[in-house]
Amino acid sequence: MPTKFSQAVFGLSITSVIGLYCLALAPSALAKNDGGNNNKNQTSTTTNTSSNTTSSTSTGSSLACNVTDVLIGKTNATACKGPFDGNDTGAGNPLLTQLNNGLFDLGSNANWSLAGKSDSNENNLFGFKAQNGSDAGSWGLGKALGSGPSTFVISLKSSTKYSAYLFKDIDFTKTGLDGFFNTIGVALAGNGKEGKGKELSHASLFVASYVKPPQPPKVRVPEPSASIGLGLVVGGMVIARRRESKNVQK
Repeated sequence: MPTKFSQAVFGLSITSVIGLYCLALAPSALAKNDGGNNNKNQTSTTTNTSSNTTSSTSTGSSLACNVTDVLIGKTNATACKGPFDGNDTGAGNPLLTQLNNGLFDLGSNANWSLAGKSDSNENNLFGFKAQNGSDAGSWGLGKALGSGPSTFVISLKSSTKYSAYLFKDIDFTKTGLDGFFNTIGVALAGNGKEGKGKELSHASLFVASYVKPPQPPKVRVPEPSASIGLGLVVGGMVIARRRESKNVQK
């Protein structure tokens, strides 16, 4: 009997020790599990943050022209459009077609023509030039486009895109014939974080001329002397009829 009792007590003691040991390990195990969950959450948060940053960078790098990208003298462009994909000149005359179809909405009587390119002397009517191969530089004209205010477009081609800059009613006696350009509104260099554009492939000059609308037919107005004479004749006829009427009544 004492032997069995001793064995039971011994067995109970071992079980208690094992139980107490497991209880002691439980907080540590829970801490490890929590740590694993925290790590997963941190990874997830980092991934989301990275995704948002990429999205923000993508949105921030979306390109649009600005009227301050091109100036003549100290006067910036009146309006701008772009960038557009492709080439501004060449097959189909893409930009010229857009201008004549009302790209800048100058009215149906505006007629556009290509008047020069910075990479060619062909049909360069006004000595147009620009610093090809630079992301920012000067452009200029050899002579004014006309005797009065002129409307024209400077197109910048860089990489596979181009943007168009409108100058409306420019008085060259006030602005001069030289200007400045920046391709940052056409195509960005590198990944877009440098804050500069790609090198200029070429610039183009388009000039607007205005077709006068047909004049309405003129209505001839009688001259004053003719009107007076006609009035005297009519008055005389009226007086004569009255006299005849009086004679008949008598």
